[in-house]
Amino acid sequence: MSYRGKVILLGNPSVGKTSLLSRYVDNTFPDQYNPTIGANFLIKEVDLKGIINNLTQLNDNLKQQIKEKGFKIYFWDIGGQRDKLFANEYYFQDAVGAIIVFDVVDRNSFETLEFWISKLKELSGKDVPFIIVGNKTDLSKDRKISEKEIKDKANKYEVEYFETSAKINENVIKAFEALSTKILNNLK
Repeated sequence: MSYRGKVILLGNPSVGKTSLLSRYVDNTFPDQYNPTIGANFLIKEVDLKGIINNLTQLNDNLKQQIKEKGFKIYFWDIGGQRDKLFANEYYFQDAVGAIIVFDVVDRNSFETLEFWISKLKELSGKDVPFIIVGNKTDLSKDRKISEKEIKDKANKYEVEYFETSAKINENVIKAFEALSTKILNNLK
């Protein structure tokens, strides 16, 4: 039986959480926007070849067990409607990691990162590893958030930051693999 964990994707509506997940799990990009109501659920067996050497916190015995058994992530794409979040709060329970997404051309989605991070810590625990992802870099000419602002935010929370484009498949795998590494390094 493989190691397993639940990862939640958080952020405002239309920042590209579903698109990122579709690109990572199925290597597809949805043609039209369909808002997630409640949560969308997908499973992916993580290819450990790309990350096993980054597992610095684990002893060799646990590394070998992970190599042999594999690692499955159950992704929960949480709907971003904050006014309906009370109905979705139980989706946060038992999360072993999170990706908090904003849209690089939507200032409001960046400004609400604090809200999503506080919800994650409140409902999933203070030690749940997470990364911040600025999505839609294919629209960078219309960018609304400076790189300095983003780096300051990531430094404040001591987390990694990735810029992605689900549409053109830029840095998507890199971001998901970085989170997988953090999750596995967090295993006891």
